[in-house]
Order: sequence, then structure tokens, then C-alpha cells
Amino acid sequence: MAHRFFASKLVSAGLVGALTVSGCGITPGVPTVTVTREATTSAEAELQRRSQALQKTIIQGAATGAVAGAALSLANDGKDFWRNVLVGAAVGGLAGTYVASLQRNFSDRESQLKQARKDIGATNSDVAATLRVMRTVQRREISEVNELRAALAAGQTDSASLAARISVAKANLGDMEGAIDGAENRAAEFTQARAAIAAEPGNGNIDSELSELQNRIAQMRAVADDLSKNI
Repeated sequence: MAHRFFASKLVSAGLVGALTVSGCGITPGVPTVTVTREATTSAEAELQRRSQALQKTIIQGAATGAVAGAALSLANDGKDFWRNVLVGAAVGGLAGTYVASLQRNFSDRESQLKQARKDIGATNSDVAATLRVMRTVQRREISEVNELRAALAAGQTDSASLAARISVAKANLGDMEGAIDGAENRAAEFTQARAAIAAEPGNGNIDSELSELQNRIAQMRAVADDLSKNI
């Protein structure tokens, strides 16, 4: 999101910091502040990247297909390794669903479960990292919006500046919601896989990994809801 608005600490004399300020006062002693920056913060950029990545389906990453292609090459004494990886990825992407991809690329239940456990483990790691950056962005957004509200109440900024800052917070909230939607879609795919390839609950299943994923999704939702209520 290029040219996003940002408001820094305000004092009665104006702005603190090396920011670009345009405009003068609407009324004496009340500055009109329009501050822009060329790039997002590092946390915002990471949030956007992780949100976009989570919104891809599991087979869009072609993980299982690529693994199958590599396995084919190894079975053939390593010949044409990278060609087989690419072929495997294409097959995985065409499989239609994650379950179909597992069943197409792995012939037995044990191999399917092993790959599903690997894939859900990777998703859990991604979701955990996304949750951490969401919390970082959430804290900063709420702090800075509240700071601007206090400045507006004290007559040290104007409502347009507050509205601009809130628009940034809402954009970041949109990235959070996209990440949550992506994680929930992943969870649904894993749930379908669990039903298709695992007959009974227990150690030979992915129940604990699914529970961990659902718990982290709930935490993500709590962070987004808190930000939504406070901006």
C-alpha cells in the first residue's frame, strides 16, 4: 500500500520528528497535518506478505506434487531430478483438492498422513509467525490512533489527520482478516484430508496438529477483533 498516511507524536507546537508536513492551521494554534510516507513499516510489510501467502491454498504451493516428483526421481537413481519436481508440482496443482493431491501422489495411508502432518506443521509455523506480527501491528495501531484522538481533543491536530491514520489501521486490519480467512481455508482442507485418510482418532492422525491450528486461528481472530473495536 504505497503512500500510506502516518501520524507521529504531536505536541502543541506541532510535530516531533523528521516528517513532511503540508498545510497551515484551520484555526490559530490548530495545525492541519497531512503526513505521508513512501513505504510501509517492516511489520506492515511482513503482515501483507504473510497474509497473501496464507491465502494461497495448500496445493497452489504444489508441495505434495513436488515431493512426489522428487520421490520419482530418487527412485530412478536421481535422474532428471528437477524435471520430475516440476512435473510433480504440475500434477499436484491439477489434482483439484488437497485430498485428491495426497491420494494421487501417495498410494498408502501412512505416506499420505506423513505428508499431511508435514504440510499442517508448515502451516502452523506460518500461522504462528503471522500471529506474532499481527500483535505487533495491533499494539502500534491502537497506541497511535489513541494518541491522535488525545491530540484532537487537546486541539493539537484535526479530524482529517485522525481519519487518515484510522484508514491505515483499517488497511492493516484488512490484511489481518485476509490472513485469518486463508488460515481457516487451510484448516478446512486439512479437516477434509483427515476425514478421508484417517479412519480413527489417535496418535496415527493429525488431530493434535489440527487443534493447534484452530487455537491459533482463534487467537488471530481475537487480535483482529480487538483492533477493530479500538480504531
